[in-house]
Amino acid sequence: MGSLGNSNVEENAAGSTSSPAAFNINRIAIVAEGFSSSQIDIYEQQADVGGVWNYSAVTSGPSRVPQTDAHAALEIPIYPEEPVAEEKDEYADYVFDSDEEASTAPGSGACSLPPLSRKEKKPPIFPSPMYEDLHTNIPHTLMRYSDLGFTTDGKGKGTHDGCEIFPSRQVVQEYILQYARDVRHLVRFSTQVTDVSLQTPLSNAPNAISGEESKVRDKWTVGSTDLLTDVSRTESYDAVVVASGHYSTPYIPSVPEISTFATEHPGVISHSKTYRIASAFAGKRVVIVGSASSGLDIASQISAVCASPLIISARSPIADDMSEHLGVGDKVRVVGQIERFLVKEKGIEVRPAPTSSSANSKGGENTERILDVDAIVFCTGYLYSFPFISTSSLPPSTPPLITDGRRVHGLARHFIHTYHPTLVFPGLPIKIIPFPLAEAQAAVFSRLWSNRLPVPSHEELQRWEREDEEGKGFEGSRVPGEGKSFHVFPKGGDARYINALHDWALRADQNGGGKGKEPPFWGDEELWQRSIYAEAKMQFEKTGRKAKTLRELGFEHE
Repeated sequence: MGSLGNSNVEENAAGSTSSPAAFNINRIAIVAEGFSSSQIDIYEQQADVGGVWNYSAVTSGPSRVPQTDAHAALEIPIYPEEPVAEEKDEYADYVFDSDEEASTAPGSGACSLPPLSRKEKKPPIFPSPMYEDLHTNIPHTLMRYSDLGFTTDGKGKGTHDGCEIFPSRQVVQEYILQYARDVRHLVRFSTQVTDVSLQTPLSNAPNAISGEESKVRDKWTVGSTDLLTDVSRTESYDAVVVASGHYSTPYIPSVPEISTFATEHPGVISHSKTYRIASAFAGKRVVIVGSASSGLDIASQISAVCASPLIISARSPIADDMSEHLGVGDKVRVVGQIERFLVKEKGIEVRPAPTSSSANSKGGENTERILDVDAIVFCTGYLYSFPFISTSSLPPSTPPLITDGRRVHGLARHFIHTYHPTLVFPGLPIKIIPFPLAEAQAAVFSRLWSNRLPVPSHEELQRWEREDEEGKGFEGSRVPGEGKSFHVFPKGGDARYINALHDWALRADQNGGGKGKEPPFWGDEELWQRSIYAEAKMQFEKTGRKAKTLRELGFEHE
């Protein structure tokens, strides 16, 4: 890796007040748009595209319990087992012309021919959180990218003749495969990024020889390993897009006695990342921890086969319509947060069920003991983690990207690194519609990097970051602070954010470069769909998951 010891790094990162430099980008790792002469490499550790939608029945080993460390190691690939084939003597039926020929045949030990190249391994698997029976909780008419629909329109730009309005995981994966066709040749599959480090610092000095304008000359080294051949390599780039998502490192909170419980009762505690199918919990006494969308969906599936009642440990009240759908009071029971684990009794001590007035109250004497539990599934989300970016990857003056894993630090507008804007992190916000949001972010940083939009100064980027932290960013007003709420957008926040990025991108200079791909913009129809989709998903579940339009579910935009 390149040296990070240049004394100008910290000086420049600390806040130069000189005019913003132009970007000097020709080689990009991951993804970009509008660079006709650039080399773009996309690294993907899975064997195909899809990210979290790339389903595999295989699950990873047991998580650490508790799991609160965001500084995780690289994921360990799981290689499919191959049947052991009997070795065949290729010369068993061959008649040699002489003893000399026989003694120099391959396999004889005296062969002068080069050995056969080692065969590649089977593509490894990195288990994602995707489970078998999953439908999106977003209508595909809102979830789609701007230039490709899930269903065919009048121009035929769709992946399916028809599909459910809340499509299955299989349909979403097929959609992503179709969308990736134009860039598939850029992807290095089964290749794990092991290191991303700044090689050459930011430079605002003009080129005295050629008279060129001041340029950003960041250089990044990207280390990777081909998981089929075990060949490692290091390459240099002008910019890096970290689009690795945030569903890799599970979060299992530290609760009194949880570690001892996990040791004494191995396999009882798991995380939703390893959940695949409800039948694995048939007849068992099950506790689901967490009442967000995934927790409630998994609870709905498991409650149909487990011993009644299934227990949901929730921090806040569950909406009435969802409670009715789950069968709360019959096959499902809601309790409060877990106070502690009961090791000898193989159980838990819980607070009373939350109400609107008690959701944030602390535990007291009024607790309940639930004993002889067979399975406890934590649906408690994930931590932000970038195991390929270490503390030495960036200059010492640069704030650490990750501390407790609740947010990513040092970013403006939730995706542009404030000290090194040649490093971006699309797709970090939560409670949003991910595909169009990431598309809008890409439209902005690609236009910035091609110098079609004015390059923001370091001071401006820091001001944007402060606005985001104060709850005054593109997404609209929200609870400010450093905690879990930082990347959690308020209701309707993704609509405001996407439209603000759209307007920003369209201010790009079109001289010589054309208009470029227009990012998504949400008008009245999209805003209406965003406001009713949760209610529509509930109706979709109640009516058997067959409806192909919102109208079939009783929703129509007037």
